[in-house]
Amino acid sequence: MLADEQEEKDFQRFLRRVDDITNLVEGLKSTDPATQEKALAESEKRLRGQEASEEEECKTKVNRTVINTRDSVNGFLAVWEEDAKERAKRRKRNERLANALKEKGNDAFRKGDYVTAIQKYTEGLEKLKDKQELYTNRAQVSIQK
Repeated sequence: MLADEQEEKDFQRFLRRVDDITNLVEGLKSTDPATQEKALAESEKRLRGQEASEEEECKTKVNRTVINTRDSVNGFLAVWEEDAKERAKRRKRNERLANALKEKGNDAFRKGDYVTAIQKYTEGLEKLKDKQELYTNRAQVSIQK
């Protein structure tokens, strides 16, 4: 029973540390400069081991690397935002191409050229896989054949 109690204490200590680290990370991500500075100072203090108490004495040694969080977070967000813009541009271009192929397929369908209609709808789906009208139109052509 003594081992179980010690495991429970260790587990509870671990959970408290996780909560503390989560709060530090939230502070570092804050938009308030004062909150960021406070969290940065607290994390530096912890990294230097000034806050380690006898109860929370760490059993392992850690090789730590200090990261400039402001630059790395801002850089990551900038890259992420640029990627989102690029994906949106690509989606719009593919949507225009899929719509044009849908119209060509519709024209072929009206003329009774079912093979060309299916081909155009399939090409449109290659450009934009989630365009439901192309699936529906292609199925309708298959029924008409």
